[in-house]
Amino acid sequence: MLSGCYFGRSTIRTTDGGTYDIYADGRYLCSTDEDCSISTRGGMGKTLFEAQKGDHVVGQDIVSREITAATVLWMPFTYCLSLFLYQAYPDEIVIPVENGSAPSVQESWQSESSGTPAPSVGGSVWDKPIY
Repeated sequence: MLSGCYFGRSTIRTTDGGTYDIYADGRYLCSTDEDCSISTRGGMGKTLFEAQKGDHVVGQDIVSREITAATVLWMPFTYCLSLFLYQAYPDEIVIPVENGSAPSVQESWQSESSGTPAPSVGGSVWDKPIY
C-alpha cells in the first residue's frame, strides 16, 4: 500500500489547455500535448513550474509539497521520516497562462506625416506630453 501511494502521479495542465513545454526548476518535464505528470510524493521544498512556448515563458506557478493525512498515518511505521519524505503535490497542478490575445499597446504622441499631435486614445492624462 505504501509503495502504491508513494509512486502516484500529479497531472500538470495549463489554464487555457494549449500545447506547451513544461519545465520544473529549469529542467524539462514534458509537453502538455501528451500525458504530462510528475511524481506526487517526495521530500519538502518548493518547485517552480513554467509553461514555455518556444523560448518564451507564458506562465509559471510555484507549488510545494504538503503534509497530508497519509503522511501522518505512516508516521509510526516510518519512525516519523514520513514527515520529511512523504509529502505530496496536489492531484492536479494547474499553471496559469495569460491569453495571448491581449493587444500590444503602442503609444504615438505625434502623427508620422505632419508632426502634429495625434488624437489620444485611452491612457492617463498625466502620461501625455505638454504642448
